[in-house]
Amino acid sequence: MIKKKSTLFLYVFLIIALSACNLPSGEATATEEVSDLALTVTAQALLLQNSATPEFTATPQFTATPGASPTPSVPTVSVSTNTNCRTGPGLVYDLLGGLNVGQTAEIVGKNSSTGYWIIKLPNSATICWLFPQYATVSGNTANLPEYPVPPTPTPTKTSTPTSTPTPSAPVAVDNLTMTMACPNANHSGTLNWNDKSNNEDGFNIYANGVLLASIPANSTSYNVAAAPGGPFPLGIASIFEVEAFNAAGKSPKKSVTKGCV
Repeated sequence: MIKKKSTLFLYVFLIIALSACNLPSGEATATEEVSDLALTVTAQALLLQNSATPEFTATPQFTATPGASPTPSVPTVSVSTNTNCRTGPGLVYDLLGGLNVGQTAEIVGKNSSTGYWIIKLPNSATICWLFPQYATVSGNTANLPEYPVPPTPTPTKTSTPTSTPTPSAPVAVDNLTMTMACPNANHSGTLNWNDKSNNEDGFNIYANGVLLASIPANSTSYNVAAAPGGPFPLGIASIFEVEAFNAAGKSPKKSVTKGCV
């Protein structure tokens, strides 16, 4: 623009200079001619100014608006920890499966009051309630249907265990007798009794307070070959005793006295 104005003034100056060289004599005529010339130069200058080509104004470049990422039409969910999926929102509901890390499931509903997502398990038609703590949701969930909380399952009736009776000690034997043969000092004898108990583990046999033997349950006799430490002495009676026993204890002892004279 400055260059064009300089050129315009140069043209005006040259026109004035050339005109001055051709001015006739006489003051009034010269003045009039100079005035006419000035008007002419001014008009030409305005004409050149109006016809000058305006400077080029750069057209701003169009900046494309980045396109928005499309929102998935079907909302999905993934988990950061393997998570159980049940028939309702809580441990009291039956377990139907789970969503593992790395898997993605379709969300088919929600329950806003509990925060649970209702999903379809991958590669399955099973619909279940997913614990939301470890869930990451993608997609628009605003239009998902609200699922009501299902009734709490009725717990399976647990049978009351039958009480096990506390074991008791067996009952004492009855009608204890001793049959003894006494041909010499090495005599022997046989103890006999009635078993009055049905819960004994066995019987203990004593002679003069010393344990001779322990025999199996349901026994009703025992052959005594000799007294503790040797044969039964002649002329001295011995005391024989029988008691029943089990894990709970022992029955009272029943005794009989017998000897060879």
